Amino acid sequence: MKKLSFLLLLISLPGSAAELKLPLISSSTLSDIHKLEKPELAVSSVPLAALTVFPENLKFEISWGPVNVGEASLEVAQKVSFAEKPAYHIISRAHSNSFCDVFYKVRDLNESWMDATNLSSLGYSKNLREGHFFRDEWVFFNHETHSFLAKTVSKTGSVSYSTGTIIPHIQDILSSLYYLRSQTLTPGKNVFVNVNTKKNWPLLVRVLRKEKITVPAGTFDTVLVEPLVRKHGIFVQKGRKLQVWLTDDAQKIPVQMQVDILFGHVNAVLVSGIKGFFSL
Repeated sequence: MKKLSFLLLLISLPGSAAELKLPLISSSTLSDIHKLEKPELAVSSVPLAALTVFPENLKFEISWGPVNVGEASLEVAQKVSFAEKPAYHIISRAHSNSFCDVFYKVRDLNESWMDATNLSSLGYSKNLREGHFFRDEWVFFNHETHSFLAKTVSKTGSVSYSTGTIIPHIQDILSSLYYLRSQTLTPGKNVFVNVNTKKNWPLLVRVLRKEKITVPAGTFDTVLVEPLVRKHGIFVQKGRKLQVWLTDDAQKIPVQMQVDILFGHVNAVLVSGIKGFFSL
């Protein structure tokens, strides 16, 4: 069953950070995007955007119709230094349970690094194992040169690099969720975001309506949004119908996500979460 979703949306605010010079980054100098991350915030003097990102660890239960097929999580726990910029490290995981493993084993890890000064994406990493589907790749966004560097590892272990251009304040699929959660969502008003998945493309998010829903974590007033995904998303194949229910409050926590598949739909519901917020 292809795939469920955490995700999506939005053009970022104009940046304002001081320019910090990096060594030349290329396929010959960067073998792993994680090498750009430092555990300590080395650029604390840089002014941060007047937006709130919530440290959290959200747990979801995934079902296919009435059948429980696995678990997923969405986490942002700390600020880091990434490519000499203050950043939020966002992590999404999904794995199928022993029952689902028999016919469709899922072990997914998605990461994103989001610039804390303007909420644009600095890069992302994907390690996806879904049945026979395999994807290992990372993409680094160089906003100073308006370009990206991508590395892909095939199932046989062969490595390829690619490059291309980006437009200002670009998002990846995962980072865009956090920008969306900072916005006022009004039913009937669409939201557009510029996304790059090794190609630049506009993501349209329809804000549909407000609903009260009940999930294992509780009963919530929510806003229902529908991202129109044209490329591969987090647990979502392009062209599949995806709907996300966000709490109708300042935090806009995703409490339910549903994606159509070939037979029926896959649903993720919030089971638990640690909520608070970074003070910027």
